[in-house]
Amino acid sequence: MSSRFPRGSIVKHKSGDIKGEIVNVFEQGDAPTGYYVKWDDGNHSYHLERELAWANVDRPRMHYTQQSSK
Repeated sequence: MSSRFPRGSIVKHKSGDIKGEIVNVFEQGDAPTGYYVKWDDGNHSYHLERELAWANVDRPRMHYTQQSSK
C-alpha cells in the first residue's frame, strides 16, 4: 500500500485555498494514511489523506516535467 502524496508533494486542504508541502507520511497497517503538512502560512498540522488534494500551483515540484521544444 503506497501513499497518495509522497513527501515533498504540494497539496491543498479541501476546506480552502491554502497550500502546503508534505513533510512526513504516516502509514500504519490498515489505518488511514496521515500526512504532516507545512503550510504556506508557516503552520504545521496533521491531516488524513481524504482531507487533502493536489494543489494547482504554477510551478509544481513533483510529478511534472516540462518537455523542451526543439
